[in-house]
Amino acid sequence: MQAAERRGSARATAILATLSALAFALSFPLSATFVAGWPLAFAWPAFLALAVLRAPRPRTLVPAVGVPFFLAFLAHEWWMRHITELGMPVLVLYLTGWTVVLALVLRALVGQGGRRWPMALALPVALVSIECLRGELVCSGYAWFFTAHPLVEWTTIAQVAAFGGGWMVTALAALVAGAAVDLWTRADRARILSPIVALTMLALAIGYGTARIAAVDARIARATDTPRLLVVQTNLPMSNKLDWPPDAQIEDFLAFARLTIDGARAARSGGSDPDGASRLTAALWPETMLPGLGLEPESIKTLVDGGYYPGNRYEEAMRDLATRIDAPLLVGSPAYLGLRVEGNRFRWSEQFNSAYLVGADGVLGRTDKIYLTPFGETMPIISNSDWLEAQLLALGADGMTFDLEAAAQPQVLAVPGRDGAAAVTIGVPICFEITQAWASRRIVFAEGKRVAGIAVNLSNDGWFGPSRAGRRQHLQVAQLRAIELDTPVVRCVNTGISASIDAAGRVLEGLAPETDGSFVATPTPSTGVPPSYWLTNATSFTALGLLAIGLIRTRRDFEAVAAVPIV
Repeated sequence: MQAAERRGSARATAILATLSALAFALSFPLSATFVAGWPLAFAWPAFLALAVLRAPRPRTLVPAVGVPFFLAFLAHEWWMRHITELGMPVLVLYLTGWTVVLALVLRALVGQGGRRWPMALALPVALVSIECLRGELVCSGYAWFFTAHPLVEWTTIAQVAAFGGGWMVTALAALVAGAAVDLWTRADRARILSPIVALTMLALAIGYGTARIAAVDARIARATDTPRLLVVQTNLPMSNKLDWPPDAQIEDFLAFARLTIDGARAARSGGSDPDGASRLTAALWPETMLPGLGLEPESIKTLVDGGYYPGNRYEEAMRDLATRIDAPLLVGSPAYLGLRVEGNRFRWSEQFNSAYLVGADGVLGRTDKIYLTPFGETMPIISNSDWLEAQLLALGADGMTFDLEAAAQPQVLAVPGRDGAAAVTIGVPICFEITQAWASRRIVFAEGKRVAGIAVNLSNDGWFGPSRAGRRQHLQVAQLRAIELDTPVVRCVNTGISASIDAAGRVLEGLAPETDGSFVATPTPSTGVPPSYWLTNATSFTALGLLAIGLIRTRRDFEAVAAVPIV
């Protein structure tokens, strides 16, 4: 290749990679309401594939892909600067690095000029593999910015997640993009076969999605006794995990209680039978919205015996509130085990990010988070060293602490039924646990059986600061998880977006972000186990296996060429 031709190919690579990064950024929400860019989830992989094919050499891809994708991730993660000025650019670099790896892996699979695998095969394999590695397997997983997330806006297509998990939605988008590239660039049979395969799979997905939506609608229509969950959306302007003094705790708790009582009163007045059908099953409060040090009896005894704030005031207040609304409350709270006083400081054996079910007679159950959010609740690798973690926090995240434990097993919370009715079983993915497919499956299913008919996602999205786009993306993730688990998801979120999502991933009702208020969700509990429970890992591991085979084959081809003597 001549120098001028190489420079022209490098420019074309940079242009195509920039278009890919722009389409990638625009495919995700730009605000709480603007999500119209979701069709670009089919476009950005195609532009990236074309950039890979035009690149004169693999090293050309590194700056061509890295620079525009760094800017794309920077735009979406800019909100994080108010939490950690140091950690934000590091995370952006980390995400950019994975995208560069995706381009290089794709180049290895298709070869120079695309002479090996057709792009309709290489692109789904590479994209699913890289998203799986980044999102689940490496450094605790950062399960954001997946190709499948914005595609929940195309409800029919997104239903394939109930069959093969969210990975299958990603694979379908990549298949369509790869087929378009094959049609444009190849001159062999793949030019015809790839589009035929892609259109066939797209048609099958549409047929499956249409049938599944009809089945969910029929299930909802048949339901005769659905729970009534009062969703209370609080609106603390910033995360209360960083700074929440006692006087503010008392004032905020009273405001939450008033929201709850007013919401319960409105729910009763809106029902046809104030003494029966309009009764609440439970009220929901977001993650970490209960002040104090949890509701463990030993912890409360330590506080009361020592005369320490808050004593038992919040435990008594929650029991009184449950009595007033005639329903238990599911509330997000820290849980401290082994709380004690050493010198002039509180110490504890374990601390969990938890959810308590509290009734008029006290605590009815507790479940703890099984997955800690990387870069928010734990630092991958760095958290293995207390000293290194302390230095990092002092440098770039002053005020934060990484002292939570991950529970070994989640607990299903059973809300007692009324008048002999069956209990409502609730699985509680807390905060970003809803982003992790494996964690959500463990919360809703156990040993191949469904243990929770409803998932309630308690979250504190005050971390997003002014970013309403981040809040909407979190909602999209929950919509995808509802489809994947074939389970309605009720989101109760500080600063929003709280919503009721049915098992087809459709938002039935919700509240605007950065407002306080309440609404009653009436989800239809699910029964049975969807195919995705068994096939989600099969989809991702198949992609990883094919990727390994392709890379091994590429290395052997390279070694064979290198061994040919030059005459």
